Amino acid sequence: MDLAAVLLVTSVLLVFAFLLLTVSLMRLRGTTRELQAALDDESGARDRAALLLAIASAVNSSLALEEVLNVALTHAGRIMGAVAKQGKAEMHREAEYNLTHRARGAIRNLSEEPVRTAIAAMRPLVVKLDERTAPGIEGGGHPQHVLVVPVQRSGQLMGAMELYLNAWRELTEDQADLLNGVASEAAIAIRHAQLFQAQEENALTDELTKLPNRRAMAQRFLQEMQRAKRHHNAIAFLMIDLDHFKQVNDTFGHLNGDAVLAELASILVTGARESDVCARYGGAEFGMILHETTEPGARTLAERIRAKVAAATFPGGLKLTISIGVAATDEPALFTTLMERADQALYSAKQGGRNQVRVADMKAPAKQQQHTAPAQT
Repeated sequence: MDLAAVLLVTSVLLVFAFLLLTVSLMRLRGTTRELQAALDDESGARDRAALLLAIASAVNSSLALEEVLNVALTHAGRIMGAVAKQGKAEMHREAEYNLTHRARGAIRNLSEEPVRTAIAAMRPLVVKLDERTAPGIEGGGHPQHVLVVPVQRSGQLMGAMELYLNAWRELTEDQADLLNGVASEAAIAIRHAQLFQAQEENALTDELTKLPNRRAMAQRFLQEMQRAKRHHNAIAFLMIDLDHFKQVNDTFGHLNGDAVLAELASILVTGARESDVCARYGGAEFGMILHETTEPGARTLAERIRAKVAAATFPGGLKLTISIGVAATDEPALFTTLMERADQALYSAKQGGRNQVRVADMKAPAKQQQHTAPAQT
């Protein structure tokens, strides 16, 4: 074989080898891409699982709705790169991030945009914002678009999350699935919080009158004392008792007696100021917390309530009266004695003939006394 033939064969073999190598490299690159895609899918799945697990953990570890919604908003905002967020349970804002103080849209009706459009679609939806409804951002300016994520459970609308965007974002199918997962966990949190709140309210509410009970009043009184101390304000307490209630029960029966107490509760609430706290203390006794109220103001309110009750007609056509003990002070050291002093003043009103208001002398030492039995009030 001459040299030309050898070179030809060699060239053919080199070309063939090059083709084989090229094909092998292409196959290797394809396999690499497939492996990378598989790894990316696995990594994305892990990230999605981790995200939903974090929210589920928050749901299971806390019954505080705001705390859980904060977690949901943080993760949902990270998915979309939102500049600000807010979450609503039953259309009232419960959590927010990066919005200006008292931002527009804090409370939005179902009929208002952008909530209306997203709720009608019942899926995450990016909506262009009207300048008149766009909230302010802490960093300045207003977002141009909002991603509304309806929060629903078993077809029932529980609330919505709003993620504010500076520019239009195309919502991918993967992002929509993730956001729906976040919303599902948020829906569970809202339901848990609703059930917990209902249980708390039942534990702190008097079943007959629907007023706060003695336990709730004690908690609220502690809060009012702390607030009065912080702001150097006066605070007052009224102890109220229905006169001769035993006779009502004995003569007209306990069912009518219950109706009388319910009516009295209604009169007390309507006679008090909106900021006052009226509670059933026990039996036919009621308590009222008056914040930022001095002795003259407390006396005036007590007299107005007493007159309102005396003028009322109770179930069964009864005309009844109440006795009221008043205690008020702006001395923080005396705050804890207000209930006791008001109770002593009530005892004095009872002993003095009932249907009257007596005011405790907060400068005088507390008196030790024996109360008449509740059945004789």
